[in-house]
Amino acid sequence: MASRRVHLPLAPRSVRWLFVTAVLAAILVSSVVRPPAAARAALGPFGVLPLSTWLHGVGYAGLALVLAYALQTSPRPDWQILCAVFAFATAYGAGIELLQSTIAYRSFDTADILANAVAAALAVTGWKLLVRRVRFYRCRQLDALRPPLG
Repeated sequence: MASRRVHLPLAPRSVRWLFVTAVLAAILVSSVVRPPAAARAALGPFGVLPLSTWLHGVGYAGLALVLAYALQTSPRPDWQILCAVFAFATAYGAGIELLQSTIAYRSFDTADILANAVAAALAVTGWKLLVRRVRFYRCRQLDALRPPLG
């Protein structure tokens, strides 16, 4: 029995890159504002890791996912795209850490770079598994974001 693929919309290229820009900006802004004192010591879900580690994970996994989505129509092989997505997300995280080292109320932390890289790697792996079961369909206009019939 053949498995059916899930139909997902492929937004116009400009919209996909707008998503990437929005995530990049959100990460940058949240990385340079002064964090609340309570947030620094707070534990995240399950009480295992600090909240900041969870936030790094969500941010950089999100960045990797929107980048992979934006590059879905690239003619390059999947492995090249996914390696580039991982490398970019990790490098952006390292760059943010370097920027934070110049801000008095922020600091450089190699553990954050590692958290970013792990999150990007998990997202890239998840993306690779997801696209095996997905059939993207192009949407020329945002109001056409419905799956095709049949």
